[in-house]
Amino acid sequence: MSSPPQTRKFRSEVQALRALAVLLVLVYHIDPEVLPGGYIGVDVFFVISGFLITGHLWREASTTGSVSLKKFWAARARRILPASIVTTVGVIVLAQLLLPRSLVENWWHQAIASIFYVENWALANDAVDYQAASNDPTAFQHFWSLGVEEQFYLVWPLLVLLAVVLWRRARRVATSPNPQVLRGLLLVVFCLVGLASFVWGVQQSLAGDPVAYYSTFTRVWELAAGGILALVIRDTARWAPLRNTLAIFGVAIIVVAACVLDDATPFPGTAALLPTLGACAVIAAGRTSGAGSMRAIVETWAVQRVGDISYSLYLWHFPVVVYFGIYTGRDPGVTDVLAMLVVSVALAVASYTLVEQPVRRSQWFRADGRMLVAALVSMALVAGLAATLPLKIRATNEQWDQNASLISGQEGERVAEALQTGFVPFVGGDTAMKPNPLKADYDKGETLGRCLGSAAGPATEPCEYGETENPTATIAVVGDSHAGVLAGPVIAVAKERGWRVLTYLHGSCPFTADRRADGDNGLVEGCAESNARTRDELRELDPDLVVTTYLERTKFEGLPEEKQPGAAGLAEVWNELADRGTRVVVVRDNPLARSDVMECVSDNYATPEKCGKPRAEAFAGRDVVPAAAELAPRAKIVDLSERYCDDTVCPAVIGNVLVYRDDHHVTRTYMAQLTDDLRKALPKQPAR
Repeated sequence: MSSPPQTRKFRSEVQALRALAVLLVLVYHIDPEVLPGGYIGVDVFFVISGFLITGHLWREASTTGSVSLKKFWAARARRILPASIVTTVGVIVLAQLLLPRSLVENWWHQAIASIFYVENWALANDAVDYQAASNDPTAFQHFWSLGVEEQFYLVWPLLVLLAVVLWRRARRVATSPNPQVLRGLLLVVFCLVGLASFVWGVQQSLAGDPVAYYSTFTRVWELAAGGILALVIRDTARWAPLRNTLAIFGVAIIVVAACVLDDATPFPGTAALLPTLGACAVIAAGRTSGAGSMRAIVETWAVQRVGDISYSLYLWHFPVVVYFGIYTGRDPGVTDVLAMLVVSVALAVASYTLVEQPVRRSQWFRADGRMLVAALVSMALVAGLAATLPLKIRATNEQWDQNASLISGQEGERVAEALQTGFVPFVGGDTAMKPNPLKADYDKGETLGRCLGSAAGPATEPCEYGETENPTATIAVVGDSHAGVLAGPVIAVAKERGWRVLTYLHGSCPFTADRRADGDNGLVEGCAESNARTRDELRELDPDLVVTTYLERTKFEGLPEEKQPGAAGLAEVWNELADRGTRVVVVRDNPLARSDVMECVSDNYATPEKCGKPRAEAFAGRDVVPAAAELAPRAKIVDLSERYCDDTVCPAVIGNVLVYRDDHHVTRTYMAQLTDDLRKALPKQPAR
């Protein structure tokens, strides 16, 4: 059997690419405004992994006629697992000591997902859940890319084995075995997989599917690109000028992508070609030399050492950034940035020196079977450690559940008394609140659970409530998730009065003729299409009454000559309804809470007055609705601000009821206390 051409065992250009990739990601996570597209460093890592792993599998398969899965997976565990396990343990221990109670549950779930390398799918699930998508990032969130790679490592050698089986069958009829046949089979398999993944990724990204960013299926083409490259390139010292140009071009593409892409770019789609092709270009150029070579930079001690520690630096930098955000609550200044860089690098060097290298060199871990057993045992043990996180809040949770039960059924009386006595947090001598702040995220009502359309999707499916057989009137509740919160008391009033209610709710999508000016492209396009469909459905439904509200901090494109962008778009849909005889009630949005309101209340359960927000700040930037009301005078504007705030502050707890479940959504429990106000505000006989 002929041997394939020998390739260099160490590639300094790959180490330099690793250094560039991790620095892009690090800068992006510390300050996205500096490198808004720095997240593409992950895509560079994907190409490198695909290139190195495929090269290893190809050399083994072409020389031995097979691939040892046991050997391959043990080598991956030896390389990846020790540093990730140590990082995970460190983050869990710090979480036990420092993590605010309100964050424990989400961190626990993501810790488990990270340990078993399915964090990408956990985040994809959260991305689909509009409410979960607003959660703050955990110190495990960056493990999503490791999940993609580990899932690739599970499947990729199986594809190689498939090609080997086909090759063996071909060898039985061939006069002499030819490794080039195997190479061709692998190229066909990898190209088909890569093309299918690329097409799927483009389609899902353009469609605004929130799963697209984290999905293995939309990312595997980037790893496949590196794999295809491993099969086709040859190391050579020839064509130095061309290779020098190729390397510079590749680096330039990556850097430009990091500068011009941002969070609004549909990704991974065609935009992901930039970092992918850039990384492929640098690897294909190989070790350059002569005039125009970047070798003097690539092979410097600093660049190579950053490449060495890149994996550990990737693992440790994000927990440092997240913990900084949790405990300062502010954007980092220059000194903060330098401190985070120093701490991240120090942890990475320690991890590389004391964990990565010793395990890779240890004779004890050289036995493949022993390594795999050690990997499974360590993952199980760390999962057990992660399972202790909820113990931190179990006793507190039980006590606060009991407290919530204590006031159940008395919410109306307690809130009414509190509003009359200065918006006090507790009345009746009970230091108790409902809902339990650790479970506030679940206090969102039925409409948000099953009737809220996906933020980036185009569809808004209506839900039906109230009297459906012989209604005295038909009303519609239209808008974003804030309209979904409002729908609860509206439905309660409708049931009393024999009305039929249809909800048209779409996450992050105010009901307007204008386009949003904030949010990613998928969200903006999905909202615009959803509103167009909802307007058509309302024309057909011809309701007697429409009730609407929205998150008033949302920004709109508006008209060029508009003094208040967004006002004309709101007025247009309100007037359109009024022209057909539909009454329109616009409920002003609730005030905003502190960004850390849940953490604050959880940490100050007995003194939640510390967690209020100044009234002026809570109602800042709310000029669009008044401007729209002037353009649509037939719309009735209902303002319930006095139910949330006194003259100076908007409290987080009023009369033993928790007002907010995040920084802008009101709890179902508190919104229910506004039913009487809405009963008075809604027309008693909306039918025409």
